Amino acid sequence: MRNTISVVLLLLAALPAAAGGFGSSQEGTSGGSFLKLGADARAAGMGGAVRAVVDDATAIYWNPAGLAGLRYRHATMTHGAAYQSTFQDFLAYAQPVESVFARQTGRERDLRPDQLGTIGVAVLYQNSGSISEVDNTAAPTGDRITPQDLAVFIAWGATVSRGLDVGVGLKYVTSKIKKTAQTGAVDLGARWRTWLPGEFPYALSLSVQNIGGQLKFKDVGDPLPLIISVGQALKITKGIVVTFDLNAPRDRSPYPCFGLEWRVPMQQSLSAALRTGYDRRLTGDDSGGLTGLTFGGGLALQRFGVDYGWSPAGGLGSTHKLSLSYRF
Repeated sequence: MRNTISVVLLLLAALPAAAGGFGSSQEGTSGGSFLKLGADARAAGMGGAVRAVVDDATAIYWNPAGLAGLRYRHATMTHGAAYQSTFQDFLAYAQPVESVFARQTGRERDLRPDQLGTIGVAVLYQNSGSISEVDNTAAPTGDRITPQDLAVFIAWGATVSRGLDVGVGLKYVTSKIKKTAQTGAVDLGARWRTWLPGEFPYALSLSVQNIGGQLKFKDVGDPLPLIISVGQALKITKGIVVTFDLNAPRDRSPYPCFGLEWRVPMQQSLSAALRTGYDRRLTGDDSGGLTGLTFGGGLALQRFGVDYGWSPAGGLGSTHKLSLSYRF
């Protein structure tokens, strides 16, 4: 336990130094902005504050260390409709990789430190709709362009000692406006799980997304949106969890996110979830109107799940995300 706490504290101590060159002075200097917009409906309903609590295939996007929590194969797909004609799709699949020894003994994977972890793959796609092309004097050319962005992920996560999960992810990113740029990046994550006095499950996470790579159109390149995040999750009852993420992006000032999820069993094989959150990434100063507050819900029937998340962005409109998932 003492070694685990020391590792976590060292990681947290490195955060300010790593974020030293970050802040609002770098605003507008990152490419691949679609990588900052989330992936699934559950997270959308919780204000994006899920990095310490995520434990299914969506961990490929949020924090690869969360893959260590899987005890089954999990597939999920999300469609998101955003402002104007922009839409986003996310597909993910993950499965535990059992060791030969574990199969022979039949012991549960999360009780064995010699398991091989969980591996997952995912695709994130964004289409910004058809836009009229203009020249450098703002005069229409008569042509239209359709900006598109794509990221392909492969990630692995495992429990390296009791209560400590780690993960790593690789991604290939491509962005098309009229010409196409592509690059690669790395995600790293760690999560510490313990119990607070009173037997309350608690998790603390640290993740770094989009390390390395530039999207370069002709002679000009922009780095990907590097984000360092510290997350916390506290389960206060069997069905209620509260979450908090503090995010330090390369291209703006740090901002917090909060989330609340209430899971309610309805019948033997049916349960419901209600969610709300607050995402400080987008404020009323940016777009006017209601921003930041998020809402969502979901139903789980045996191995199937459906979730919905809504996040308003003031004068820009709202984002709606619908996720379908299956575990087997």
